[in-house]
Amino acid sequence: MTQVTIRRVEESWVAKAKADAAARGVSMNQVLVDALQQGLGVEGKKKTNGLERFAGTMHFGSADEETRWEKFLNEDLNEIHPDDWS
Repeated sequence: MTQVTIRRVEESWVAKAKADAAARGVSMNQVLVDALQQGLGVEGKKKTNGLERFAGTMHFGSADEETRWEKFLNEDLNEIHPDDWS
């Protein structure tokens, strides 16, 4: 492990880190290390855009509706229609 000094940090960020540390019952250093890990996407939680919560949440009214949707995604979206280029 190494030590790092960070300069020109907003006072509001330090206040937030202190508040988070107190709420979690950990040191401010631990809060900042966790934030760096998450923000850089290393060890622990990976950095995400938050859209994973929507993955796999589409519900179909029938098997036919699902089949039509799959056809649209796999075939229709891969076609270039000449009318679109005129």
